[in-house]
Amino acid sequence: MKSAFLPAGLVLAFIIAWLQPLPGAQLKEAGLIPWMVVSIFLINGYQTNLSELPRSRIFLLAVLVGGLINLVLSPFIGLAAASLAGLSVGASLGLIVKATVPSTLSTCIVLTQLSGGYALWALVMTIVLNIVGVFSIPFMLQLTLEQAGAISIDPLALLWKLMLMVLLPFLAGLLLRRLATVDPQHLLLQYLPSSCVILTVWMSLSSSSEVFAQLELKSLTLIALASVAVHLLLMLIAWLAGRLMRLEWQALVALVFTASQKTLPVAVSVLAALNQSLGEALLVCVTFHFLQLFIDSLLPGRIRRRMEGLSQQNRVNS
Repeated sequence: MKSAFLPAGLVLAFIIAWLQPLPGAQLKEAGLIPWMVVSIFLINGYQTNLSELPRSRIFLLAVLVGGLINLVLSPFIGLAAASLAGLSVGASLGLIVKATVPSTLSTCIVLTQLSGGYALWALVMTIVLNIVGVFSIPFMLQLTLEQAGAISIDPLALLWKLMLMVLLPFLAGLLLRRLATVDPQHLLLQYLPSSCVILTVWMSLSSSSEVFAQLELKSLTLIALASVAVHLLLMLIAWLAGRLMRLEWQALVALVFTASQKTLPVAVSVLAALNQSLGEALLVCVTFHFLQLFIDSLLPGRIRRRMEGLSQQNRVNS
């Protein structure tokens, strides 16, 4: 149920924004989107437990490599994919923003656990990448968006907005966890961040409802192909890097999922901070998110069966 809540909610947001855009557009004009973003990261911070962090050298190396792939190399892969696919300015902006943001806040951890990998590695790498990403995103976007001919941004102004909307609420959530007595895994807290993402997407798409009328099947196909290409290439690079580091397979799984996935809430917050008409860009971010969820959801069962088969073979050989 929980894993299906966000995808189902995003589909519903699309439908309502398409059929009845006025309410969502009015709420966006009222300035609700930044508060949705703040709520997401306040709760994420409250749900984060920093105890029992791994400190081995190989783990620290994996964090460094994962960060280089996810935060430094990925934006240029997004830029190349947008250029090769011939995407419009708005679609290019969306793909580059999505490629620039850090890893998913929960999905990569769940998938790593389901695959039999080190979920704690995925958790800590996700936390580190999301904190570092606040500082890397403005400058990586400045480099890539200028080359794409999309929009010109002030990286310091964007950094300040991300600190206010993402980093400070996250740190406040960490502090609140020490003071409050509410269970971090309370049912309401489990669903509230996803609900805020859904509402943000609904309001943003409602205010840019003209995107639906202009969207063509060819454009949507190119967006989908470019999104899949970025995600799969990141997975391949992370897998090759993990093999070069001779990671055991549980650690390799954590690195691959964490380095290749991209979070929707941070992408939404970046687009909100840019404060422009970004309906097409947001559509690309949501499409990318759907496709990475679909692709990666097919992998845990196969990975676990493959690893169990290898383990049985090793026991027989020994």
